[in-house]
Amino acid sequence: MLEHGQKWEVHEYPLARSNEEPPVDNNPGAAPLGVVFAKDRMVFVSEGSSGRVALIDAETGDPRSAVDLNRNGFHDSFSADLVLDASRNILYVADPPNSRVVVIDSRLGAIDARPRGILASVALSGPPFAMALSPDRKKLYVTEPESVSVIDASEPAAAKVEAAIHKASGPSGIVAAVGHVYVSNAADDSITVIDSSTNRVETQIAIRIPGLEQLRGVAPAGLAYDEKTGWLLAAEAGINAVGVIDTRSATVLGHIPAGWSPTSVVVDRSTVYVVNRWGQGRGPSAVIGSGSVRIVGGDASDGSVSIYPLPSAAELPGLTEFVMRAAGLAASPRNERSVPSEIRHVVVIEKTSRAFDEILGDVRRAANGPVVGAPALARYGKQGSINGGRERLSLHDVNVTPNQHAIADRWALSDNFYADSAASWNNVGDHLTRNGISFLHFDASKLSGNSSDTERAGGVILEIKKQYVETGADLPQFLHVYLPNDHAGKLRPRDGYPYEESFLVDNDNALGRLLEFLSGTRWWTGMAVFVTDDSVPRGVDHIDAHRTMLLCAGPWTKRNYVSHINSNVAGLWKTVFAILKVPPMSLLDASAADLKDCFASSADTSPYTAIPVDKRVYDPDMKAPAQ
Repeated sequence: MLEHGQKWEVHEYPLARSNEEPPVDNNPGAAPLGVVFAKDRMVFVSEGSSGRVALIDAETGDPRSAVDLNRNGFHDSFSADLVLDASRNILYVADPPNSRVVVIDSRLGAIDARPRGILASVALSGPPFAMALSPDRKKLYVTEPESVSVIDASEPAAAKVEAAIHKASGPSGIVAAVGHVYVSNAADDSITVIDSSTNRVETQIAIRIPGLEQLRGVAPAGLAYDEKTGWLLAAEAGINAVGVIDTRSATVLGHIPAGWSPTSVVVDRSTVYVVNRWGQGRGPSAVIGSGSVRIVGGDASDGSVSIYPLPSAAELPGLTEFVMRAAGLAASPRNERSVPSEIRHVVVIEKTSRAFDEILGDVRRAANGPVVGAPALARYGKQGSINGGRERLSLHDVNVTPNQHAIADRWALSDNFYADSAASWNNVGDHLTRNGISFLHFDASKLSGNSSDTERAGGVILEIKKQYVETGADLPQFLHVYLPNDHAGKLRPRDGYPYEESFLVDNDNALGRLLEFLSGTRWWTGMAVFVTDDSVPRGVDHIDAHRTMLLCAGPWTKRNYVSHINSNVAGLWKTVFAILKVPPMSLLDASAADLKDCFASSADTSPYTAIPVDKRVYDPDMKAPAQ
């Protein structure tokens, strides 16, 4: 704890990173990076894709040494979670790409504080995620996608796996107490309780939301155990809370409010420390309790740390009620908005990775009031600047995204929409199939990585013409189209991409042509079209790094309207499901704010005409689309 008068201080230490990412199949990017205190105010920090563990002087920030895991025949290592056995000077490092745990002698020399090297490499059945050391330090528990490996660590240099315990699938948090090990299962909202004396699963503790027991989405992640109360604390990333579980009765006592998407939790002397993945500024990935010191390990994402006293049992009901209301899980007294029953077809067009202000920050007003944007940040707006560098002429006052601006001016946009909880298309497709909804997913992978979005849109148009327009068959109820080129890439002048902005102009051209085609079909009178980004945006936004664009178009959409309702990708899917009359897929979309306010009570069925793009920046005729 901080003494009276002391203040929290934040230190940032730059770390070396490899330019090459580890293999995608092993998904090391999902693994938590590790931070642990050593002796003499030294800190071990995972460097991730470099495959190294850095030793840093916490007082000065100076690097003292580093251990490279890419030794003894191993390659493409990714240093992830760390566990330190300080009493024996042993550091355990998770290496997901190589499905192993590396055992390191962490003793510090008197002068240069260099670790003495790798003692052992323990092979696992799958990539490790999180680790926990038993209180007697004789066992190391490691979570893997389908199991928990129990490593005999009584002799670290000869460490070996002694058991594998099946658990629910998915990345997991883990904590070891006397007699029991607790594992979080994000996939099915549960805690696995393991008897450490027998290495057997003793029970499963389900975390359910009253009234929504059939849905999942609490997403328990990091765990902490409080010996005084016997409570297990679970960071609940899906509902922005910390769950409180009585381990003696194996029941959920309640939930404590946290920040935005909490992923890690520590309880130390009745004080709770919670790492939230998103929030303000550059953010943390782990929080460590070590005596009187709290260390937060940072990564490249924005985030925050919540700190508060562990509440009493009597306080939990009130805190739980607040969590339920804040997460949208409590019954709302407001009247539910409806969607026009005439809408029978929904189209979602997903782009990639652009912040709201970069494209629509120059949209100042709509018919119902001001739009919250920053025109100075709209580098891909109506008056964009095209940087030619030293290769070609720079251009000024170029309308980079004329179609997206025309859609925003004619129909509806949101200035309070965030890409923070995207559901994978496979999950959405499975959900629609289970509920008997016909759909068509246009797979961008059928075209090469060098294909233009204009080509992709042309392929969509051609397929709809052949399968539905010319045959007279009815269009599926749901269409999903992916146009990824607005993330930009390596300049390819011969293919029509002489500038970075060329990719965004191509993307805008494809969107305009696709909407023009759809508005000329017989299904247009009953269609709603949504345009958004599918991942956390790149770029700058004056409100939040996760704010991105959401456009709503179609005959039943309000004219020149801006929605200020705080919503996200889950809210988009909630709106889609409401139109298609299917139940929620998970707690995320069940609790999200929908976008029904974008719809009107009457229709304007006039078609859309695509706005020509500036051919100085991108010439769509250089790679003619299929028609």
